Amino acid sequence: MSASLNGRPDAHAPAGPPAGERAAGAQAPEPVARVRWRDSLRTRMVLWSSVLNAGLLLVTALAFYAGARALIVQNARAEADSLARQTVRSLEATLESVQVSGRTLAASATGVGAQPANLRSLLVASLAGDPDITGAMVIVEPQAMPGDADGFTWYIRRDGDTLVEQSVADLGYDYRTMPWYVRTVASARPWWGEPYANAATGGEYFATYNLPLRRPGDPPNAPAVGMVSLDVPMERLAHLLAGSSGAGLQSMLFSPEGLAVVHPDADTQMRRSAAELAAMPGREDLAPLVQAIATHTPATLEHRGLDGDARRTVVLPVADSGWSYALGVSERYFLHRLDRIALAVALAGLLTLLLALWLARRYSHALAVPIEQLTDSAHHFSQGDFDYPLPHVQRDDEVGVMARAFDAARGSIKGQLHEIGQMASARQKLESELSIARDIQQSMLPAGRAFDTAHMHVEAHALLEPASEVGGDFYQFSELEPGVLWFAIGDVSDKGIPAALFMARTLTVLEQQARRHGSPEKILAAASVRLAENNETCMFATVLCGRLDVASGRFRLASAGHEPPLLLHADGRSELLSLEGGGPLGFEPGDDFPLYEGVLAAGSTLVGYTDGVTEAFDAQDRAYGTGRLLAALVQGDSAEAACQRLLDDVRRFAGDAPQSDDITILAISRQRED
Repeated sequence: MSASLNGRPDAHAPAGPPAGERAAGAQAPEPVARVRWRDSLRTRMVLWSSVLNAGLLLVTALAFYAGARALIVQNARAEADSLARQTVRSLEATLESVQVSGRTLAASATGVGAQPANLRSLLVASLAGDPDITGAMVIVEPQAMPGDADGFTWYIRRDGDTLVEQSVADLGYDYRTMPWYVRTVASARPWWGEPYANAATGGEYFATYNLPLRRPGDPPNAPAVGMVSLDVPMERLAHLLAGSSGAGLQSMLFSPEGLAVVHPDADTQMRRSAAELAAMPGREDLAPLVQAIATHTPATLEHRGLDGDARRTVVLPVADSGWSYALGVSERYFLHRLDRIALAVALAGLLTLLLALWLARRYSHALAVPIEQLTDSAHHFSQGDFDYPLPHVQRDDEVGVMARAFDAARGSIKGQLHEIGQMASARQKLESELSIARDIQQSMLPAGRAFDTAHMHVEAHALLEPASEVGGDFYQFSELEPGVLWFAIGDVSDKGIPAALFMARTLTVLEQQARRHGSPEKILAAASVRLAENNETCMFATVLCGRLDVASGRFRLASAGHEPPLLLHADGRSELLSLEGGGPLGFEPGDDFPLYEGVLAAGSTLVGYTDGVTEAFDAQDRAYGTGRLLAALVQGDSAEAACQRLLDDVRRFAGDAPQSDDITILAISRQRED
């Protein structure tokens, strides 16, 4: 930015004449207008004090409410988890009792022989020995046991204090075709069937525990000779869940196939499965329940209940029976009482706040009057009347501290106004010097060059756009001997004036060594020695140095830590040259600068650049990168057009993002003349 715009001595000066002149000849300042009550400091103080108290009260109440809520929810969840585990243990004990009875009956049924009386006695004993069992059935296939040609099929059901007995054949179907029989005799282990109700059960829902029968001594995979089935009334299992229902709790029991055997919704119980519930619109939150039932694993899910309340449901498998138990907890039920207490506390806090507001309004007048008097003095100070009397300087309270601060500020303001004027002048001078330095720096860089020889037109051109007034990027090209173009491009560490000074030194040293040495690697080696001398600031520069034979197009390159150049072929293909480089110039002397040799064919362009191109960032902090660099150039452009095209592409990519580093582009094109 130019010095004529921001370097004016009056840019930060006061609007009127100095204080001494104002005191000597200015008219008396206008009287201070009375402050309206709604604009007064007293009103604001009372208002903000009330807002602060209200805020503190609100934060305290919210913190108390949040803590109490978290504690209540935590305790409720812990109690619900404990209750769920306790209920599952009761279910496991009941089902395990039935399973033990079933295993005992199965083992005894094939061990007492084929006498029907003995088998019937076993059925009666099983019913008498386990009150959880309502019905028992034994099926032994004909000729499955030694001396038994007819087999045995008998079912006994408890009906109050009496037993109802009948043959399985009397049930009206062929048991051999029933799915439960086919599955049992084909299974290697017992299984729980889905709840059912029919005329044989008196309309009551039973769940059956089915076990395959095998002869004594048969292996587990031997063919079954029949089956044993025990009936457990669903009413018995529902009774076990009664203690964990109500008061914000909902107990649910799901069969091995996922049927809702016990559920708070009467339309769901014994009618829908967990998968069907989850498939209903808006019930996708029940998907973890379906997964837990299907895999027989514990789970905890957050979902909406039938009444729309937020619920937390714990799902636990009932041992290895395939049954699953779920206990849902309504947080609103447990938080209802807390909400009532919080409402009462909020009303009491509001009344207290109104009382505090009235008291603050009444007693703020004593503080507002001296502040108004200090405001009157400050008004005179703003008019340049720094000798106007300042009251309350002798007070020991905060008003006295403020008055003494005003008193001390009067002299300080006078001195600072003078210093601001001097600083503005100094800034104008500095900006002017930086502008001159930039012009000098730009004048050190050569203009474009063109050569015509042997039907070839060679053009060299470069652009430099510093990020600040002066920068550290540079370039150079010159014809040190006829038909030979020497060129270099570099980037000095850091920015600003130090970088510009080191850039000037580097450019001078390179040009001197280029006149003494003909090859780029020797130029860099000699320059590394000179630039390392007396380099106390440890500044350094990366340099790409090259030499081009204009007639043949052969070129040599050497790099001191600089970015690899880009070669645009005549067919439009772009590539980065695989140029190995040595260390930057300025750290320490070195002679390891590998030489790269190539040919700049007709229609090709060699492009060097600094990291200000590839590391230009857009508003999203994305770098320009080498990919965009390779795609930016177009075959057939002159050296000047190639430089301008690449610079325009970088600017278009960066958009409104600030330029973070100097941008320098050097291009050498070689075209055949017709």
